[in-house]
Amino acid sequence: MTDANLREENAELRRRLEEAEEVMRAIGNGTVDAFVVAEPQGNRVYTLQTADRPYRLLVEQMHQGAVTLNADGTIVYCNRRFADLVGRPLERLVGVAFRDFIPPDARIDYEGLREHGRAGSSQGESHVQGADGAPVPVFLTFNALPPDCGAAVGVLVTDLTTQRHHEKLNAALEALEESDRRKNEFLAMLAHELRNPLAPIRNALHVLRLTGGNGEAVASASEMMERQVSQMVRLVDDLLDVSRITRGKIELRKERVELASVVHQAVEAARSLYKSMNHELTVTLPAEPIHLDADPTRLAQVVGNLLNNACKFTDKGGRISLEAGREGEQAVLRVRDSGIGIAADQLPRIFDMFVQVDTSLERSVNGLGIGLTLVNSLVEMHGGTVEVRSAGIGRGSEFVVRLPITVDTPRPSPPEPTPREPTATARRILVVDDNRDSATSLAMLLDLTGNETRTAFDGLEAVEAAAAFRPEVVLLDIGLPKLNGYEAARKIREQSWGKKMVLVALTGWGQEEDRQRSREAGFDGHMVKPMDYAALMKLLAELLPTENAP
Repeated sequence: MTDANLREENAELRRRLEEAEEVMRAIGNGTVDAFVVAEPQGNRVYTLQTADRPYRLLVEQMHQGAVTLNADGTIVYCNRRFADLVGRPLERLVGVAFRDFIPPDARIDYEGLREHGRAGSSQGESHVQGADGAPVPVFLTFNALPPDCGAAVGVLVTDLTTQRHHEKLNAALEALEESDRRKNEFLAMLAHELRNPLAPIRNALHVLRLTGGNGEAVASASEMMERQVSQMVRLVDDLLDVSRITRGKIELRKERVELASVVHQAVEAARSLYKSMNHELTVTLPAEPIHLDADPTRLAQVVGNLLNNACKFTDKGGRISLEAGREGEQAVLRVRDSGIGIAADQLPRIFDMFVQVDTSLERSVNGLGIGLTLVNSLVEMHGGTVEVRSAGIGRGSEFVVRLPITVDTPRPSPPEPTPREPTATARRILVVDDNRDSATSLAMLLDLTGNETRTAFDGLEAVEAAAAFRPEVVLLDIGLPKLNGYEAARKIREQSWGKKMVLVALTGWGQEEDRQRSREAGFDGHMVKPMDYAALMKLLAELLPTENAP
């Protein structure tokens, strides 16, 4: 139903209500011979009969229920529309108290309307019990009747079900329009945020091509591309996390963690951002350790998102503070900034999906408006709360996270093993990807670091190349033509020469169910594109220790 139809229906309902009220006033006057109502196509004439029945033919044609009541509130007369509304035979309604059709919780209001109606007139919304016993929304109009009418009060009962339905329909349409508007804004923002890092990446490639291998230019362009690729990876990771939380797919891997270590991890991850913007970051930690039952990775993500948010929405050279402490049985994290602040009308929506504080065309910060949604969801999953405060535009903001503290006796943590850089070892590696640029560029990278590589571009070719090349490692994409990565892995594992090969899934599919499928197919590892080269080297060092390499 269109908006125009809804407006027309509502106008018709109002017109009928006004008509019925005029009818009731005419009835109250008693001695009217005719009642004329103007219609677009002409006149409709109702003929009124003798004084003892001045209204019956008229009210039987009405769309509203019409009832007259004695002074005690019992029914003297009602039309068929009212009988149909309450689901009772017409002949059994005379002498019944009108209040019997009013739900118990609405009877006090009804009695007030009836008393005011006896004194003159009154009107208001209420409910009557319908034919199925369910409450029906109605509008009641009471008018006092002349003493010689045989009744004290006339009642007009207008069924509001259609109007309520239209109101709900209007609200649903408005919600859909708002959802569609926000979806379009999000898609435009997503395109904007993905194009932003792609532009400097393309520029850096031109620089590399034109400088002919100049060392300083190569280093600068490489650092630039790495930063921009990291930004794109973060956008995609945030989108996937929101999707997992929305579908209930995310699981916390809780353990006993010390709050300060989580803060240190998040601060280190945000270091390059706040340094690049020349922000002054002050970190205040409690004197005594605070232990939480939490997922350290997800908790560091919460703190990191709040720090990134503070950095992005604070002009260069701003001040940011991160305080961690204890209040009663709660750990409290406060992230304050001297940034652009938040308007009062935006505070209630700040944790909603895709909400952007700054939506102007000249906005200088990036992001999709989902970082704070993730913060809110992850904190709630840990049994905590997060709130936002701001004195207004240009006056900074503060985010406060509260988390329950573990109350058991502290246990000494085992000493952290000293991390060692993986030793680079030459290996035979088969790279399989149907994206030829992806496979070729990764093979080039591996060749430059001393490995011997081969490439394949579909699942069948991967199995054939593995049989001929006998690699130690196969980096295998999942979405392949002819045979997908799972099928290719199973076929390799079926061969005697393939049982000891290290198979690593290198794919854009990175959710937990994808990792489970790769394990079941015989993969030893699972990495998500775009691959981090250092992480790959570390994984290979773990799966193929140097001393076992040929």
